[in-house]
Amino acid sequence: MNFKEIENIENQVASTETAASSSYQMQMLSEYLEKEKRKSGAKENPFVYFYEDVISNSLSFNFQSALGEPIYKNASDDALSCLNICNEFYKLSSWSVNGWLQNALKFADNIVLHYIQDCCKEIPKSYPMIGVEKARYVHLSEKEGDISTAGAELKDLYDLRNDLEHRTKIHADGKQELIPPKRNKVRHVVVKLYPDALRRILKAYKTTYPE
Repeated sequence: MNFKEIENIENQVASTETAASSSYQMQMLSEYLEKEKRKSGAKENPFVYFYEDVISNSLSFNFQSALGEPIYKNASDDALSCLNICNEFYKLSSWSVNGWLQNALKFADNIVLHYIQDCCKEIPKSYPMIGVEKARYVHLSEKEGDISTAGAELKDLYDLRNDLEHRTKIHADGKQELIPPKRNKVRHVVVKLYPDALRRILKAYKTTYPE
């Protein structure tokens, strides 16, 4: 059943209103339609849809104005990549979490770099034996408040992503073995840490750009 068919049923139920069951059906259909309308608008503004879907709350903040172009556009493209894998965060499957996480970290990177370079007016730090991507999160984790926790959480998610990518075990005799990932555990960690990181980043931006 497609969106238009559901909408037609809602109109029919609304016109009859003869039983208590109609009220229940109306409520269920209304909730479904609201969700579908939000999904249909995802491609129009994937940044907002993705952010709100992950944190399960309204942004109430204009990231487009704060980030400017092309950063907002780049982040929106990464958000759309995530949405093409799964357009409802809490329905993210353990089988698709790897590809989703790669794009979700890229989405966050756009905001993290902007926060370091434009909000804090700092040059991203470098650290011995740490790559440039992970270094951004370490940089954030050395600050104070919500943004520090967000940095630490993103660093943990980055390490998790690397563990998913590099799963070769080399035995003493030189033989190699591919270690299967613990997908359910990975999904549990992602669902716990990523929304919290985005919520804390949002708090930091609202502090930096008060209305």
